[in-house]
Amino acid sequence: MNISIKQRRKIGKWCRAMLFVAPALLCYIIFSIIPIFNTIELSFYEWDGASAFMNFVGLDNYKAIFQNEIFWKALSHNIFWILFTVFIPTIFGIILAVLLNQSFVKGRLLFRVIFYMPAIVSMVAVGIVWNWILNPEFGILNRALKFIGLDFLAFNWLGDEHTVMWALLIAGSWVHYGFCMVITMAALSGLDACYVEAAKLEGANPVQTFFYVTLPLLKNTFTLLVLNSLIGSFKVFEIVYIMTKGGPYHSSEVISTLMYRTAFMDSEFGMGSAVAVVLSVIIAVCSAVYMKYSEKE
Repeated sequence: MNISIKQRRKIGKWCRAMLFVAPALLCYIIFSIIPIFNTIELSFYEWDGASAFMNFVGLDNYKAIFQNEIFWKALSHNIFWILFTVFIPTIFGIILAVLLNQSFVKGRLLFRVIFYMPAIVSMVAVGIVWNWILNPEFGILNRALKFIGLDFLAFNWLGDEHTVMWALLIAGSWVHYGFCMVITMAALSGLDACYVEAAKLEGANPVQTFFYVTLPLLKNTFTLLVLNSLIGSFKVFEIVYIMTKGGPYHSSEVISTLMYRTAFMDSEFGMGSAVAVVLSVIIAVCSAVYMKYSEKE
């Protein structure tokens, strides 16, 4: 079969392109795709991670998960984390972005750097710092309360079942609002100024312009931020593990810490893999539903 010069050039371009893509694609297959299938396969077995024999148990691991009260408690904590950390940092980040985008604000660059700094700090470091802040003995928060005469408010914030989740949520939100601010500022810089000018000509005040012109134009950005926060809220692990390890009495347990505890501390790798699969399915379903809803809107 004769191949024309044009077709040969096209094939040559495709081959050269694949040479550049192949290393990244190979790494993705080795370090992402293969482990995913290995995890799914392992979830059908009972294995302690050390023995040479793996006992096939079918769906027993999944049955045990859904019958485990701690799993449902951890899932409820993840949902609570979503309701708090998805919307609060996103809304706060949008407000900061709009304010720091105004020309009358002095020192905008400095404020942008200050507000964004928490987003680039390691979550492990954030957990350690907030552990120091909330420490009942030498923590800055309790010392400040005692210094101003509010000793009765000094509390073991991470050691009480009723306050531990709120303490973690505040620490988790503090990290994310800077990222939301930067993404929103990038979106604002790309908006066509004619819409705002048209609103001003129609007599709209700054508040009306923000709610009826700017916010609708930021719909795609808002979708991106919520989706990113939604996935991150289900995957939250480092800050919870560093600060509380899921305690006290599983009162701050989330699905990721339950997965880690089950697999690496209880040596139930099959059960831990099943928890990982369930978590992945939950994230995929929630993301798909939200994306579908956003498209309809």
